[in-house]
Amino acid sequence: MHSQDKKNQAAFDSCKDQLHKKFGIGTYVAFDDGELIANAQSFDELTAMLAEQGRDRPDVFVVQVAESFPERVFILL
Repeated sequence: MHSQDKKNQAAFDSCKDQLHKKFGIGTYVAFDDGELIANAQSFDELTAMLAEQGRDRPDVFVVQVAESFPERVFILL
């Protein structure tokens, strides 16, 4: 895992228990450089926001808010 991925994962891990209270279940959030940078009600809206910011890169961490999150997720491309 790259250091950027580790920073984003650590940022997510530090606040994941509060995300559903702050944004509501179903909201999409994005982390970049270890910071929460955007949130939106739909994935398309979030990706448009990231594109406007020049942050529509594969290393930006995007997740949909839920009441609980799995410990680990593996994404196979």
